[in-house]
Amino acid sequence: MNKIVNKYTGKTIASGNKTVRALAEECKADLSGADLSYADLSRADLSRADLRYANLRYADLSGADLSRADLSGADLSRANLRGADLSGADLRYADLSRADLSGCKGIKTASEFLKKFKTDELGLIVYKGFGKTSYTTPDNWKIKPGSFITETVNPLPTLECACGVNFGTKKFVKENYPKSTIWKCRIRYIDLADVVVPYRTDGKARCARLELLEIVN
Repeated sequence: MNKIVNKYTGKTIASGNKTVRALAEECKADLSGADLSYADLSRADLSRADLRYANLRYADLSGADLSRADLSGADLSRANLRGADLSGADLRYADLSRADLSGCKGIKTASEFLKKFKTDELGLIVYKGFGKTSYTTPDNWKIKPGSFITETVNPLPTLECACGVNFGTKKFVKENYPKSTIWKCRIRYIDLADVVVPYRTDGKARCARLELLEIVN
């Protein structure tokens, strides 16, 4: 008999003579915190599954349908996700260290997001708000035309908000920080290598160095 238990409480989520894959498919709306480490979930239909904070270490999820699944906070370290469909999946705070993502579908590339911005001969034109935003402007940043502001970037695209110089589309900045001073900025082409675009970006990303050009509002 196979069973799936909650890793926090030890409570049985599902049990029976079926495979773990079949049990998971049957109760996919109830798998938050489930211990599915090493489980064979290859080609499983886990679309829209609630897998928040689930233990999926070393799990075989190759070819699985994980579209729109909630994988926020899930441990997917060393999981086999080859060919899995992650379209619309929530991967915020998920641990994907050493996971095999070869052939995955649905994970947006950074270039897809960066195509939203215009360019000039020196780089990408982006926007940033100062004052009356979510974070206080560091004292060492000089907010004036031609100034470069820098910060160490958290490289994990599973984090929607993390350290770095955050920037966004003009629409995102205006809608989210209507009372801030909006600056037109530039990311130099050489600095694009340090840009991190969250998998589920809503219009923002972060970089290591940003050049301030002019106030636009």
